[in-house]
Amino acid sequence: MIRPARQQPRAARLLEPRHWQLLWLMGAANFFAGYDFNIVTVALPQLRASYHLSQSQASLWIAVIYLGAAPAVLLGRRADRSGRRRLLIFSISGYTLATLATAAAPTIGIFVGCQLAARFFLCTEGVLVWTMVAEELPAAVRGFGFGWLAMLSALGTGWSAILYGGILAPAGLSWRLLYLAAVPVLVVVAVLRRRIPESARFLAASGQGNLARHWSEILRPPHRRLLVLVCVTAVLVNLSAQAVVFVVDFMENERHLSATAADLILVVSGAAAIPVLILAGRASDRYGRKPVCCSFLVLSVVGLVLFFVLAHGPVELALALAVAYAGAFGAWPTGSAFGVELFPTALRALGSSAASLAMVIGQAASFVLAAPLIGAVGDLSRAALVLAIGPLIAAVIIATSFPETAGAELEAINPAPPAKEQPERRAQRRPT
Repeated sequence: MIRPARQQPRAARLLEPRHWQLLWLMGAANFFAGYDFNIVTVALPQLRASYHLSQSQASLWIAVIYLGAAPAVLLGRRADRSGRRRLLIFSISGYTLATLATAAAPTIGIFVGCQLAARFFLCTEGVLVWTMVAEELPAAVRGFGFGWLAMLSALGTGWSAILYGGILAPAGLSWRLLYLAAVPVLVVVAVLRRRIPESARFLAASGQGNLARHWSEILRPPHRRLLVLVCVTAVLVNLSAQAVVFVVDFMENERHLSATAADLILVVSGAAAIPVLILAGRASDRYGRKPVCCSFLVLSVVGLVLFFVLAHGPVELALALAVAYAGAFGAWPTGSAFGVELFPTALRALGSSAASLAMVIGQAASFVLAAPLIGAVGDLSRAALVLAIGPLIAAVIIATSFPETAGAELEAINPAPPAKEQPERRAQRRPT
């Protein structure tokens, strides 16, 4: 087993200017991805009003939206064959256009169709951003890099809440303007085209003939066991997605707060927890991914119990939500790291895509299960607590079954198979 890395030097000493350029550009892409993902959360009550949906109906429609990430596995395989850079630029352009189209959706069916396309590209972008950071950063600071990406995504999430709760909603402006605000992403695309090179690890694997010839290689030992572990835990962790998405709706309809107050609590709680992203990523470099991830998963469930059961006033709700966010934020970079670190370069994007697919299956299952649960147990809060059992089970699996990856070179975690001999070389060695 790979042991946790300890006594690591400061990240700044190991990161060169090229690493920081990569982190800033990948972080910018993740900022807008976080912004786009969170619009449904902050504007959910108004979206329900626009399309005349109940909470149960909204849960089912959102479940369909989350499944838009399913086809991203196909592009993950493509990235393992032709490279990361070109597909990254393609995916960012795609979700920008799909987001702009969402702003004009006249019916819930068209809205969901546009968001299906957006989620497909967003999932692909997320896989490639994390893959490139994993492949380019030094082993001792990969956790810091993952925390950086998660932090920028969280800042994008916060910006969507600030923009809507602080500006659009008080002014009586439509939620559709949130989707129109995706235009600046095109600037990121232009910069990426000029400044981001292809992953050095991918180029090395390609040059050595170590690319996987068929996607099914990920189903062979030792990859198969790791793939199952990663996907099962991703599903379980994300069973709490419905609770997280419905926090604003819960505060407005169950705790009777205004849209501005609910969004402000969302922003304040998220902002208070944002430093946890960097701290958790760096702590996982020092103490290991497993203990850090499991501890924060448990904390996230504690926060949800506090929020949905014990908190009633604005201050109590903000504190409880901050605890839930701190747990979710801490588990995010450490848990997501396994999806890219446990697979060799030839299968890394495919493995990460499969983990992302499992994540959205868990999210979709959360919304699908929540609809009957709300009716069965009586309200949203009890349904959310039932689904929160998933992250606790995931923590047990990670603690008992996962290998430790902190501080190890990617090639040592799961070595690539020997380079496949080229046909012309075999021909030269045949006896004449």
